[in-house]
Amino acid sequence: MRLTDHEKAMLNGDLGEIPQQAIQALYDLATFYDVEEFVEIVGCHDDSTVYAGEAQVAFAEMLAEKGAKFAVPTTTNAVSCDMEKWSEQKHTVEVMSATRRIEAAHVKMGAVPSFSCAPYHMGVAPSFGQQFASAESNVICYYNSIIGARTNRYAGPLELLCGIAGRAPYYGLHVPENRYAQGLVKLGTDIKPEYFEEEDIYNLISYAYGSIVADRVWALEGVPSRGITNEILKQFSATAASSGGIALFHMIGVTPEALTKEQAFGGKQPKEIVEIHLSDLAEAERQINNPDVDQLDAVVIGCPHCSYNECAMVEQLFAGRRVNENVHFWLITSRTTLGMLKSSGLYERLISLGIEIYCDGCILEYRNDRLGTKTMMSNSGKFDTYCFAMRGIQPVFGSLRECINSAVAGKVIKEAKPWRK
Repeated sequence: MRLTDHEKAMLNGDLGEIPQQAIQALYDLATFYDVEEFVEIVGCHDDSTVYAGEAQVAFAEMLAEKGAKFAVPTTTNAVSCDMEKWSEQKHTVEVMSATRRIEAAHVKMGAVPSFSCAPYHMGVAPSFGQQFASAESNVICYYNSIIGARTNRYAGPLELLCGIAGRAPYYGLHVPENRYAQGLVKLGTDIKPEYFEEEDIYNLISYAYGSIVADRVWALEGVPSRGITNEILKQFSATAASSGGIALFHMIGVTPEALTKEQAFGGKQPKEIVEIHLSDLAEAERQINNPDVDQLDAVVIGCPHCSYNECAMVEQLFAGRRVNENVHFWLITSRTTLGMLKSSGLYERLISLGIEIYCDGCILEYRNDRLGTKTMMSNSGKFDTYCFAMRGIQPVFGSLRECINSAVAGKVIKEAKPWRK
């Protein structure tokens, strides 16, 4: 490999034991992929924060005790539970204790204590074209696709080592020519522009897109650019990274590396073209929706974590109504957004509607066995994709409005949609 003087010093141990170990692991990875050089990164999002066993905690503590420091700004992903309301979520003292140890170790290493799966809502994110290292599938997809930053699909704690070294092997999506689309997914003419007035269609298109594309770099054509919010793009990124292994998608006319079809493909023609129709959206909903549920135990909003805008939309859609006494309504957000909710008075207004607000934790780590929840509903394609595998429950999928109307009624309320026959 071609190494800079700084990288040689790290590899030789001149900068300390932990930087040496970090760069050595990355050197081995680069050698495996026949990579010729490293690239400097401007930041890192560390996903090694959800408690997965004592070895994980001990590894972070070992690094911190030996003086490890992040060389670049490093945000932390969600943890297993709300660190203040863990008992309300029925987590054990053991999980809480381990989570606090993970928090302490990462803060000691100089991490930004964001503890969120949506750090891009908090003003801590790379800019277009900047090199980055991230784990957490939706963050990878969002940074690559929506911002145009460059990261491979790393896994914790590999990206943690990138953060310590300030380097990543220069291959994959770090390299500009590897970012061009190879294939194209087109929306059929039966999917009308007016259908995009509701945000749930984006989750279904994203699920269908991910199922087709898997882990390749493709483009999507036919999505109207009008009305697309960052929150919609967040959900699209999260769902595509769940139904497939998407690390980068190009939405023609929307995302920054695909303002035109020619730009998305680098002037070349698609190698393959596939169309999505209403029947594919119906199949996508069938995959993430349980049609046999009527009564609800819980409604979940915030996978990935809710932005302030989403919290305000929740209040607006409730329109003064309250959550049914037989239903939990869980709103999950970051500690940063929680602070803004409390400062603005929105927190108390949401609580007065019967909404339970939690932060820091990943709702997919919730303890349904202790909470007694057997039927759930969410507007998140990611949550609905992973929920059965992780929690043994097949949830109901619906738009944010459908979720809120169902929470108020205490039973599933679905509206007529073009793909629902």
